[in-house]
Amino acid sequence: MTRTAEPVRFEEIGASDFLDMAMPLLAEHREELATDKALMVLKPDRERYEALDDLGMLLVIGAFRGEELVGYSANIISPNLHYSDLTMCQNDVLFVRKADRKGPLGLKLIRETEKRGKARGAQIMLWHAKPGTSLDKLMPRMGASVQDVIWKRNL
Repeated sequence: MTRTAEPVRFEEIGASDFLDMAMPLLAEHREELATDKALMVLKPDRERYEALDDLGMLLVIGAFRGEELVGYSANIISPNLHYSDLTMCQNDVLFVRKADRKGPLGLKLIRETEKRGKARGAQIMLWHAKPGTSLDKLMPRMGASVQDVIWKRNL
């Protein structure tokens, strides 16, 4: 008899709890997706995370299996600088550990993020994806359109 995996639940978590729990996953995330590891050294800015959290501008959703964090979505909610009547939820990091990617967990985390962002006043959700990744392929199927293309050059 095969044991089914414990269901995943989504919880909003504060900046401090997120950073305390997520370091192993953040390291796995960096190893998998950082495009320039010499410059992209994992060192979360706790002070800024906590400041955004204190201002009500941070939305972090943890995906938990039991008490274990298996994925996360960290986002900044704020009015657009140019269109001040437009509130946007911009994803900073989205990650699900490899062992939990076989099912719909990533899609559910995306939908949960959008639902909670909208509940907090966001009218637009912005996702960034590395070219060719699962997220890059999923976004058009979810009805998303390209807003901007971001190019990087080392200086």
